[in-house]
Amino acid sequence: MSRVERRLRRRRRRRGVLVMGALLAVVGMVVFQALQWSAAREKKAIPPGQEVTITVSSGQSSVEIGRALREAGVVDSVNRFRDVAEERGLDSLLKPGEYKLVTGMSIDAVLEILAKGPSTGVPVTIPEGYTVAQIADKLAATDQFTKAEVKKALKSKDLIVPLRPKGVTSLEGLLFPETYGIEEDDTAVGVIQDMAEQLEVVLSRYQLSTAPQGLNAYQLLIVASMIEREAKVDADRPKIAAVIYNRLAAGKPLEIDATVEYAVGHSKLTAKDLQSTSPYNTYVRDGLPPTPIAAPGEAAIKAALQPADGDWIYYVLASKDGEHAFTSSYQEFLRLKSEAKAKGLL
Repeated sequence: MSRVERRLRRRRRRRGVLVMGALLAVVGMVVFQALQWSAAREKKAIPPGQEVTITVSSGQSSVEIGRALREAGVVDSVNRFRDVAEERGLDSLLKPGEYKLVTGMSIDAVLEILAKGPSTGVPVTIPEGYTVAQIADKLAATDQFTKAEVKKALKSKDLIVPLRPKGVTSLEGLLFPETYGIEEDDTAVGVIQDMAEQLEVVLSRYQLSTAPQGLNAYQLLIVASMIEREAKVDADRPKIAAVIYNRLAAGKPLEIDATVEYAVGHSKLTAKDLQSTSPYNTYVRDGLPPTPIAAPGEAAIKAALQPADGDWIYYVLASKDGEHAFTSSYQEFLRLKSEAKAKGLL
């Protein structure tokens, strides 16, 4: 072998060693990164069901909040947390404060809590089916606000209520019935705003575009408010919803007693009350009343979106427990009404 050939062989050998060294270095880095990633995952694999405290600061984005939640083991994906928050329109409604959460929670459950805000302050419960006037009395009864302050707050231009149609001034049906914590530094406007935002949170759980007969969100709340005031037992809600939609489709007046009660201000209706010219009198006015007649709870909202499958156009109180009987026959309706009177229900 010549001297030149020996030099070439040595060069190839050195080059091979360098290439092999480079490959080993790359492999080593990959293995190191994989071990680091695996160790990090093991470190973050927090068992579900453990209570953790999360602080949400004012101005934090849903991504920043999502990172904190993932680090604490509350959710498993920042991107999914952000996407669900944006999809439900809650990314700008997450309230600052300190929260007691649990590891391994569903993203929807976390969003519900963060959109509602930390549970602190004096609890005030707004029952389902309350009118704005009743809600105002409830707030004034806390001694933190006067009736005058609450009345003024209800008309405040600072309130942001996207669900309220242009030209409508009433907040009827737009303040969600729930338990709220009132802090010492809360204003009446702030508390009312919380109630309006909580309704948005609840509605974000549903596909409002699927509402029967193409109703918009506000019209859906009108239907839900009637269901709330008419139904006494859970099973009747979707059936009453079906009656409302069947009558609307047939062009019949709704003939909902609760709307007349709202119009005249009392529950023991007379023949004269049923002839009232109020736009809320669904015995003499066709279609929906102009606004909701009360604050519907989630069950009533769900019933308005998902009515029962039935051809009923009448219902009558059938028991002291509040159950109703439903029928599509006028003759059957008269019979049921006669029975209800005999039982002392009407």
